[in-house]
Amino acid sequence: MPIFTLADPGIASALVSGRRTQMRVTLSSPLARIAPGTPIRVQEACIPARRKGGLIHSTSLQQAEFVIFADGWRQYRDGNSESGPRPRYDHLWIPAMRMPRWAARTFLHVEWTRASHLRQITRAELRAEGITPLMGGLWWRWPRPIPGVFRNPQAAFAWLWNLYHSLPGEGWEDDPAVIAIGVQRR
Repeated sequence: MPIFTLADPGIASALVSGRRTQMRVTLSSPLARIAPGTPIRVQEACIPARRKGGLIHSTSLQQAEFVIFADGWRQYRDGNSESGPRPRYDHLWIPAMRMPRWAARTFLHVEWTRASHLRQITRAELRAEGITPLMGGLWWRWPRPIPGVFRNPQAAFAWLWNLYHSLPGEGWEDDPAVIAIGVQRR
């Protein structure tokens, strides 16, 4: 049984495309004790759906024939999948934590782990986290739909890190001990 991690639509798109090959976790995360070779299932917010009369309808998880992800990808209960148009946001979205196992479309393989401090991250590692340069590196951004354009990759990383790590002692300014995890999409 693989361990799972939750991903917002921007991070999920970076993982699916292979642009994100590293992630950092705090020492309190269950992923902090992960070993190389371990599989990780990526869970994403999705819309449970089914076809009725040739039309797609959002429904409950129990009645869902498939789920639709933010990028339009459809993952069916029987293991098939297909791309489709991006969904509107007025449907019944379920949080990543509740995504059913059969809906997983992305699995990661842990290649390596390394302990460090958060602010020791290098520019190459920031790119491996999924941050991309714009205009030859004058500006930096996360994958859409994560908002914002930043003057340097550290500012982009610090902004997103602080968004998800608000406990005392875990912020960018606190420079906590972290585990860097190198992953490859399977």
